[in-house]
Amino acid sequence: MQVEEKLALIAQHLFHAADLARNGYTARDIAAAVESGRFIRMRRGWYLDGGRWEDGEAADRHLAALLAANASAPGARIFSHRSAATLHGLPVWSGWLGAAAGLGSSLPEAAERDRQLAVEVIARGSVSGPSTPRLVRHRCELADADIGVFGGFTCTSPERTIVDLARTEPFAVAFACAEKHLRRIACTGRGVDLEAWAAWRERMLERVRRRPRMRGSVAVRMIAVLAGPESESELESISRLRLLQLGFEAEQQVPVRSETGGSLYLDFVLRGLGLFGECDGRAKYTDPEFRGGRSADQVLYDEKRRHDWVSGSTGWRGIRWGAPDLITVGRFGRRLREFRVPVPGAPTRAYGAEAAAFLRRLP
Repeated sequence: MQVEEKLALIAQHLFHAADLARNGYTARDIAAAVESGRFIRMRRGWYLDGGRWEDGEAADRHLAALLAANASAPGARIFSHRSAATLHGLPVWSGWLGAAAGLGSSLPEAAERDRQLAVEVIARGSVSGPSTPRLVRHRCELADADIGVFGGFTCTSPERTIVDLARTEPFAVAFACAEKHLRRIACTGRGVDLEAWAAWRERMLERVRRRPRMRGSVAVRMIAVLAGPESESELESISRLRLLQLGFEAEQQVPVRSETGGSLYLDFVLRGLGLFGECDGRAKYTDPEFRGGRSADQVLYDEKRRHDWVSGSTGWRGIRWGAPDLITVGRFGRRLREFRVPVPGAPTRAYGAEAAAFLRRLP
């Protein structure tokens, strides 16, 4: 479901106190509903149906917080950082991605709720006021060109949002977001627009050249240098990052003739080693949206036939991994070694000495 569709759906379950009063709720009734969990207080005067909150994922809950914040001050706020990323459909709320970025185990439930309810904005010019538990204000330079309107929300552009994420979030989170954005602007079907990719990289590098002393400038530069458009999910993005950390230069989305005469596309190929790698999330086998009407058993059987065909027709050996194997570079390296893959162990130097040193420091 697209972000716009999610916003429209969530808005049906968001109520203002005045609307509730017109439907017979007293202030005492509302307080009791909040106490029981029937309503979730999003911010002063705004409430979300408790069932919708419980059923929603973290990103959906934050979208509800954004709807309430925007309705309380229409057009007055420039949403940024995680909030803008959520509006742009970038994967900042992925739990396993946070773990891979070194954030550790989940926060306590109350702390996680507070995090989902807190919206982030950039305060410009004479805008004053401190941050609050529900409104985090960032004071930083912001050009008019970096502001846009998305679904009725004034927010930072995707490119500026990625810069802000690189400066404030763990690198793996910003990297996965950058690769998702790059895929949108530099890929058409299976084709990569090399000019669009190069232009994006140059714009990102120019931001660092204009402000070389800004906090997080190295991370922004490394996003520009390392991010690519070929990863089709955050799982593939972190797989690629781990491979770079371990010293591999893998090809992505490599076409192989299928059994029926079409093409199969492999997540990663290490030609020099005669290997192909596939990263699978659990949802591929358990989520009806990904199964395409097939049973889990049928998906498993189809994947086995695909694997056998690729191995038999190319002579390459196939290996698989999932999200738990990518939590740290050490864990991923151990898995590859168990599969008898010769792991270089030192980051690739294909992107220069600075990038290699940066990759070595990542968790």
